[in-house]
Amino acid sequence: MRSRFLRRALAHAPAVPQKRIISRLTIRSASNLSQRPDSDHVSFPGAVKSAFTHKLKFDTAAQHPAMPTYRVVDQHGMVVDETFRPDISEVEITRLYEDMLFVSLMDLVMFDAQRQGRVSFYMVSAGEEAACVGSASALTKEDVIFCQYREQGVFKQRGFTTSDFMNQLFANRNDPGKGRNMPVHYGSRELNIV
Repeated sequence: MRSRFLRRALAHAPAVPQKRIISRLTIRSASNLSQRPDSDHVSFPGAVKSAFTHKLKFDTAAQHPAMPTYRVVDQHGMVVDETFRPDISEVEITRLYEDMLFVSLMDLVMFDAQRQGRVSFYMVSAGEEAACVGSASALTKEDVIFCQYREQGVFKQRGFTTSDFMNQLFANRNDPGKGRNMPVHYGSRELNIV
């Protein structure tokens, strides 16, 4: 399908060098899950342009074309909400950030792997990393969590490793489910996640 699209694009754009069209299309298709630099809104599959805000307040959907997305820091690590005061240590903040970043990076790799036919199924959790990692961090290891799609952050925060994710996604012999589940149906008795 992509080659048909490229041929059509090249046929209708003779004034533009072919190399430039191909590289632009390649960049666009390879980065469809990543946030554009210095964007003023959230951008991921299924998202309506949700503008960033640094004011935490209750709103109704009728007040905005898309509900704003609250953030404390921007993508450059600069604090945008000066009123925010952390109530956890720097070490814990760093770990939470690393877990969210891990999920985002895994989404990029596995989304492409699914599109290439290397994995039969994958659902990204773009935009939900903080909700999953943050809520899981507020629970104890004894708390049982019932997860659904797009909650890889819960598993990562609880201690699921890269190997654990890949074993389940590729349904190999090291998968605790022995390959009997569809990809993205994670579970861990040891981590109290059903």
